[in-house]
Amino acid sequence: MFRSIITFQKVYEYRSITKAAKELYVTQPSVSIQIKQLEKELGVTFFKRNGNKGLIPTENANRFYRDSQLLLNGWESSLNHLVKKHSNNHICCSIGVSPMNAIYIMPQLINSLEKRNKHFDFEIIVQDSETILDSITKHELDFGLVERPFTSRDVEQLPFANDALVHAGDINNPVWILGRSGSIQREYTDKYFSENKIKPKKILKVNDSNLTSRLVTLGIGQSIICKKSIEGTIVPFQQLSKDYSIKYYLINAKIPNSKEIQNLIHLVRTLLPQLHF
Repeated sequence: MFRSIITFQKVYEYRSITKAAKELYVTQPSVSIQIKQLEKELGVTFFKRNGNKGLIPTENANRFYRDSQLLLNGWESSLNHLVKKHSNNHICCSIGVSPMNAIYIMPQLINSLEKRNKHFDFEIIVQDSETILDSITKHELDFGLVERPFTSRDVEQLPFANDALVHAGDINNPVWILGRSGSIQREYTDKYFSENKIKPKKILKVNDSNLTSRLVTLGIGQSIICKKSIEGTIVPFQQLSKDYSIKYYLINAKIPNSKEIQNLIHLVRTLLPQLHF
């Protein structure tokens, strides 16, 4: 039964039998058979097919996913207690962090966590906010620090800090440094261009916000960036309206991977407002 439940969860998360089979290192027919057997045992239908768009979960699937997550988490917590009772094994915690959070928040946070949680082994992964959200919904990360809000029925979010955006660099420099498409920095830059009817003569595309700040500091171009990233430098900048600001969020699955992780997330929620940003 546990194997079938895990298979169901992967199909639910990926909305695809093909991707679930690849993740579980089994064949597609094996996944299909397990889902059908589980549906037969429970007397429900979990998925409807939608052509090339993949599988659509039913309300029964939504409910069973939440319930099965609680079941598996309870099982994992029991195993963790047994392991800790008879060995010195630590609990692994994977944290997704966006680039700006990686520089200004994560060092302070991990320092506080290490002092309070000797039985955790932490893994920090720097990714863009969208990838972090995707990994959390698939329970590949325990929690994340991101640079944009999300709407997801499976994820909780808590705003904990914000930073003003500024127009930084020499305004006579023809080079505009742009973030990657879909990034929050790129969205605000496009907004600024539209509002001020700007058509850049030359563009330099960069997919890392920290590198963008460094390039601006070196006088290589101008950009819309976080004010925090140029503090302590002599880079000229223009303050923008209050509409130009970034909020930072803690996000985590509504159903954490274990009781220990749940307690850790509660601690993180307490610590974040106390950190200097």
